[in-house]
Amino acid sequence: MGAEVRTWWVEGSCRLVTAHPDPPNDPPPDDLDLTALHPAIAGLDLPFVTVDLARRADGVWRVVGLGDGQVSDRPAGVAPEDLITLLPRT
Repeated sequence: MGAEVRTWWVEGSCRLVTAHPDPPNDPPPDDLDLTALHPAIAGLDLPFVTVDLARRADGVWRVVGLGDGQVSDRPAGVAPEDLITLLPRT
């Protein structure tokens, strides 16, 4: 499998892109375009989700996981207070 990333969404907007926790030392690529994913995530109408993506051999990004954050550990390199400020306050 190619590169993997975890994206952090608040109210349908991507607020953070981090390395996936399985290969935590692989930084997110600069060319990740989430434009097509925005409507789908916003359509879920959820206050917070994480979405994991993996790059296929042909270079296309594919969603491989979506969750409500229960199993999403704090990303390496992101301070706890920085992650907390992203979360919805409802």
